[in-house]
Amino acid sequence: MHALTGQYEVKVDGKGRLRLPTDLLRQIPEDTRTKYVLNKGLDNCLRLYPIHQWNSITQELNKLSYFQSKEREFLRFFYQAATQIELDANDRVLIPKRLIEAVNVKDEVVILAFHDVIEIWSSETYYSNVKEPENFAQMADDIWAKLSGNK
Repeated sequence: MHALTGQYEVKVDGKGRLRLPTDLLRQIPEDTRTKYVLNKGLDNCLRLYPIHQWNSITQELNKLSYFQSKEREFLRFFYQAATQIELDANDRVLIPKRLIEAVNVKDEVVILAFHDVIEIWSSETYYSNVKEPENFAQMADDIWAKLSGNK
């Protein structure tokens, strides 16, 4: 998948549907733009996987052993909320009620796209928890040095 980017504030209707922003959809390859898997993400958000990305992840997870208790427990938890969804004719996705409740979605969400990740956050949770760290400059120095081989 191409690198995704953008932060979008999106309304959620009374049925739990939200419209994916046109700018975000343009960044997703056209042949995989309508089918997704929605799952509980990390840090109290949802994660939206284009179907080809989900299939790649599933292929990797298939390498885990059902006979190892830690791996079995991870697989159960990871897959328990996963839901296949399709965009409707208006580019909307329906968020299942259990996922709405799991991350406290109300009438507005923040969609954050970066790298190959699409996160869907309750606006309240996002704006109260996702803040620039005080040490962001030092964090950036450390990470860039690591990535660029200490150049």
